Amino acid sequence: MKIRGIEVDFNFLDADDVEKFEKEAERVKKECEIKGKQQMTYSQTIREECKVIDNFFDNVFGEGISFKMFQGKNNLEDHIKAFEDIVKEKMEQQKGLQNTFDRYQPNREQRRYNQYHKGNRR
Repeated sequence: MKIRGIEVDFNFLDADDVEKFEKEAERVKKECEIKGKQQMTYSQTIREECKVIDNFFDNVFGEGISFKMFQGKNNLEDHIKAFEDIVKEKMEQQKGLQNTFDRYQPNREQRRYNQYHKGNRR
C-alpha cells in the first residue's frame, strides 16, 4: 500500500499488521491527551504532536518512514492529514471486506426471504 506516495509493506487484512496499527493508534490518543495537559509553548506543542505522529508511522510502517513522509518538518497540518488518511484507508478496507462478507453470506432472514420469493420453499 502507499502512504503519501511511499510504498509500504502493510495490509489492513493482515491480523498482525492491524494489531500493530490498533496498538499504536491507541498510544497516539493517550500521548496526545497527556501532552495536552502539559504546560508548553505553542511551538513546543506542535513539535510534540508531530513527534507522536512520527512515532506512530515509524512503529507501524517501519523506522524512518516518517522522515520520508514529512522530510523532517514539523507541520502539524501535514501530520494530522496523513494520520487521518491512514485511518480512512483502514475504514474503507474494512467496509469493503464487510461488503464482500455480506454479499456471500447473507443472514438467515435474507436466505429465507430469497427462498420464499424464488419459489424454493422447503
